[in-house]
Amino acid sequence: MILGVPLFFLFCIYGVVNTYLPVFLSSLGYSVTEIGILMGCFEAAGLSIPVLVSSRVDKKGTHGRTVILLSLLIILVLPPLVLIRHFLVTAIFLGFLAVGFKGSVPLIDALISRNLGDDTSNYGKIRVIGSIGFVFVTLLLQFTPLVNPDSAMSIASAIVVPSLLVILSMIAIPGLMHRQPAPATDVENAGFIARYRERLKNFSPAFWFGIFLIFLGFFGLTPSQRFFSLYVRDFLGMESYAGLWALSAAAEIPFMFLSGFFIRKYGTEKLLVVSLAAITIRNLVYAVFPTFGGAVAGQLFHSICFGLFHPAAVVFISERVPRRYLAVGLTLYTSFSMGLASVIGNVIGGFVIEGFGYRTLFVFFSFFPLIGIAAFMRFRNVVFRKTAVN
Repeated sequence: MILGVPLFFLFCIYGVVNTYLPVFLSSLGYSVTEIGILMGCFEAAGLSIPVLVSSRVDKKGTHGRTVILLSLLIILVLPPLVLIRHFLVTAIFLGFLAVGFKGSVPLIDALISRNLGDDTSNYGKIRVIGSIGFVFVTLLLQFTPLVNPDSAMSIASAIVVPSLLVILSMIAIPGLMHRQPAPATDVENAGFIARYRERLKNFSPAFWFGIFLIFLGFFGLTPSQRFFSLYVRDFLGMESYAGLWALSAAAEIPFMFLSGFFIRKYGTEKLLVVSLAAITIRNLVYAVFPTFGGAVAGQLFHSICFGLFHPAAVVFISERVPRRYLAVGLTLYTSFSMGLASVIGNVIGGFVIEGFGYRTLFVFFSFFPLIGIAAFMRFRNVVFRKTAVN
């Protein structure tokens, strides 16, 4: 369980960013549409550069060292992000911020998966420590005056502290800085594009279809994951968004902890489909019940929409990617299924809110997980075949 300590601090960063990023940008004077575009830029950088980095890290085995460098990057970009208030400059430095903390997640996941060996179904028992970190920091921010939501500098300071703690934990915990290079292959001396193409050839159709289903799920989560704080503040007229974020993260903890049991009993494919259905229902709850009670009910759905969805997705990928390319596979998941969904979702979401309001936002995004369920029912016998991955 000590492997989860860096995840605890990393998801403390997530707690601040997920809760306050749109509020942070609002405090800099940007409109909702501009915030959507900026968060799209944020996600775009978070999905592209880490994919390129992960391949080299897998080859060299420098996961721990790279996580430290990415954490330092987070700290270094915050001062100019706060002080220079220009749309283009903000977009650029948001990109660097995204690379810093989004790039760390698949690398730490790869470290954990490598240490677990073949018993990847227990991933959720370690990943749950990250959820505890998220709950801890969001409750701290809700019930203490540590962060002033109207001050960009105050929000940035709350990101610096856990970033430093990620660095310290990576150095202090034995084994995390140990190099674990991937086995050499015949294409290692080829050019970068050729190497990457060769890696992707090892990924099965089931892997790519799963990436597509997960993409639709995270696309459907865009309103609750990216615009929820603004929804609570601007539409419901409340300042309790940090507490509601803590509620959603707390709801995911028992399901994430028990995810190994559910994965062994039902399999990852069925859990992905159940999660897609839960995402649709969650969006409709926000739309039909635009009240504090509706927000509470919607946040409780995070238990399935992420508490089961994320571990099932990680194990699904771990089962279908050659172990020597695990960081690449997990980065594709983080960058494309999560990141690309958020890029498109953020940009579209900002325009939908500005033109039609928050209730339409939730209804619109509720349809996409249903597309994933329909695709699964139609093509599951074609693409989902149990194959061993070595």
